Amino acid sequence: MRLPAAVAAMIFAIPTMVAAQTPRFTPTYLGDFLAGRINESDEMISRVTIAGASRAIVARPGQAYDVLPLPEGMQSSWANDINDQGVVVGQVGPFSSPEFTPQAVVWTPLGGGNYSVTPLGALPGHTVSVASAINGLGDIVGYSESGGFRTAVQFRGPGDVVDLSPYGIFDPVDINDQRVLVDHSFTAKRLDLDTMIAEDLGVPNPLGGPSYLATQAAAINESNQVAGAAILAAGGNSDRQVAWYTDGVGWQILNPTGAGNSASDINAAGDMVVRIIITPYLRTAAGALYTLEELIVNDVGHWFPTSTTAGWLNDSGHIVLWATNPTTGQSGALLLTPEASTGSPVADLTSAGLDLAVAPNPFRTGTTIRFTNSTRDVIGVSIYDAAGRRIRDLDAPPVGDGPRELVWNGRDTQGQSVASGVYFVRVEASNGSAIRRVTLVH
Repeated sequence: MRLPAAVAAMIFAIPTMVAAQTPRFTPTYLGDFLAGRINESDEMISRVTIAGASRAIVARPGQAYDVLPLPEGMQSSWANDINDQGVVVGQVGPFSSPEFTPQAVVWTPLGGGNYSVTPLGALPGHTVSVASAINGLGDIVGYSESGGFRTAVQFRGPGDVVDLSPYGIFDPVDINDQRVLVDHSFTAKRLDLDTMIAEDLGVPNPLGGPSYLATQAAAINESNQVAGAAILAAGGNSDRQVAWYTDGVGWQILNPTGAGNSASDINAAGDMVVRIIITPYLRTAAGALYTLEELIVNDVGHWFPTSTTAGWLNDSGHIVLWATNPTTGQSGALLLTPEASTGSPVADLTSAGLDLAVAPNPFRTGTTIRFTNSTRDVIGVSIYDAAGRRIRDLDAPPVGDGPRELVWNGRDTQGQSVASGVYFVRVEASNGSAIRRVTLVH
């Protein structure tokens, strides 16, 4: 993850780190299947064919994939999203492909590669439904359908389906931990589930620039940035440009135009994976643009990204995409992990012997900071906001062996509750520092 400049400066001041440079990624082949969305644990959703039917799976580096179970009477499944707790949403169907009469479901991990599956239902009188996205709080959105007409919905539980169409929302595609969803309307819209206030993001309006017809959203991050595409009013078959929306700035455009140009994902820092013409790129929040192919460290043969989409990334900057390696004969989902030794962006930094965990994450009223250190000493524990400002120093527990814990209640030095958003917990010791990202949601 490309951190905000102030936070990055704080992190890279640690003696063991080096100045930022062109990121490099270590490839890990996951298997002969499509690449799908990825969570912070590098769990990726995909699908395979079993006995002639499409089946949703969860894949992890170095492990066999888990086939997600089916409700009684169903033969096929697709997974559409996975959150950081490993909960998966998607659709099942009675035929070989769940694109026919789909039914929305949620899969909950039980441990040991086992999952429960729960049908979510549809609006009264509707025959089909699809769960499209889930956030870290368990909010699920998607659509319910009758007679070929989709209605945007929120699934609050089995059989508890809420119509979102009165708010002008159509076909939700993503939802963040701030409980803000983004949809696939003619022009992208956001809806805050806390306030139920919808916002039409409109189209770019550059001074003296071209005219735009529509915008299409693909993803939303924790700062409510929306990534996707802008569609020109007069562009023919090559009418799409990569586009992203930032509050206070509006739509920004990445040239050139092309038939399939779009961002496919954006992480908390604002890094995006995008597709321009037929090539997947990484565009960092700092504005650097790299073809993903040039960033892969090839030990054996050469990996060629070939996906029709750019892929997906998580907040740690890990990327999954479809790629092929003619030398090894492998073709399928490839995980790209940033090499921290090059100074490439990482979300969580840990010095040798210092271990740090923060949970729950995201949190509402309090989160527990748990750490151990081989040198037994801790100099300080601090909280930083996304701009790199230190907003709170916590009293470190006494020196001692074993794990130690303290709680941050989401308040600053003055005791004031801080705003919802991304924060960084930093534990500093004589042998280095550890940093973890945490999200506060009111």
